[in-house]
Amino acid sequence: MEHLLFKIFLICFTEDFVFAYTLTNEQNLHTALLTGYNKDLRPGTDRTYPLEVNATFYLFSIKEFDLDTGKFSLTGVFQVNWYDERLSWDLATYNQTNSTSIPQQKLWLPDLINVNPYENIRGLGSDLIKVIVFYTGMCDWYALQAFEVICDADVTKFPFDTQYCTLKFFIWGYQPNEVNVNFISSKMILTLYTENGIWEVADSICHTQSNVYGYKEIVVGLHLKRRTAYYVVSLVLPITTIAGLMGFVFLVPHDSGERLGFSITVLLSIVVYLTIVQDMLPEASEPNISIMGYILVSFVLSGALVVVLVIISLRIQNCPDDKPIPQSVAQVVRCCRRRRQKKNKDSVEPINEKCGSLDDDESDGHVTWYEVGKCFDFVCFTSLITQLIVTCVTYFSIVLS
Repeated sequence: MEHLLFKIFLICFTEDFVFAYTLTNEQNLHTALLTGYNKDLRPGTDRTYPLEVNATFYLFSIKEFDLDTGKFSLTGVFQVNWYDERLSWDLATYNQTNSTSIPQQKLWLPDLINVNPYENIRGLGSDLIKVIVFYTGMCDWYALQAFEVICDADVTKFPFDTQYCTLKFFIWGYQPNEVNVNFISSKMILTLYTENGIWEVADSICHTQSNVYGYKEIVVGLHLKRRTAYYVVSLVLPITTIAGLMGFVFLVPHDSGERLGFSITVLLSIVVYLTIVQDMLPEASEPNISIMGYILVSFVLSGALVVVLVIISLRIQNCPDDKPIPQSVAQVVRCCRRRRQKKNKDSVEPINEKCGSLDDDESDGHVTWYEVGKCFDFVCFTSLITQLIVTCVTYFSIVLS
């Protein structure tokens, strides 16, 4: 208990000791620091060594990512600090004043210029921001800003796509051997980040690199991953379900009169979803068009083919009995008949002998156009379901790889 009281007393005593300075002390300090101070000259007594500038980037929120225009907006703050020996002072001279705030327009600042802006080129900070200066000459600058940059989207794997967007900065007006920028953390700080409803921050990177001219380029990059739950529920599953209905049209009895209307309705549904996806995706063809777009186009072509096949099936089943059936077609129908009869034999044991006689008698018997139509429907149904399964497996293996 005595130890706890001693710690509280020590903290209170220290705070009173540190913040004992007055307005007059701080006013005199500002006058002394800014008198004769030239903000156009970079700090550093020995000009043979570059000024070391340390930076950290804090991400607050992702505002917008427009895939059509490539506009990427976010809000964040750069914490930048450096030593300026001209802004150091003796604590005893100013009644233990250990820090003060000075408007940024009165001090030298590293001119970090955004070189990939969406609209206007601008630097960090504003006249509303102040620099915290400590008695050692350490300057701590928190440059809060909303950034709008260009980010070219790659929607090849939409809606399972990932994007990489960067903010690029130069320190304008200085040679590489005059100012050196180092990131304290190689990643963005996300402690104050507010989650975005569409994009998830998968990873981040903060580093410097040299461009082709040898100048240092400050890069803040974001790896974004799209949240896919909404698109799976509202886009992928409905499209897959509707595409699956194309094959089942051949199971509808031909004499019901609903086949053609059913197939056209399915085709129109796919066209509607194609329009929805086109509104979501950018019009650019580089680097690649979305695989989902190709899938929908293939579904549209399949839907159109289904309409044609339904018409052909109806004409086959309504052919007159006296019209001769080609031998190749009749042979295919007999194969389908044998396969169907074999299944019946395996499922109904008591009538093995009867089925055997049917197989012997009917396999080489007369083939009707109605049977040709039924065999044609079976082949179309099997082919379309197989195509759907292969298409879906191929698509998900590509986008999820």
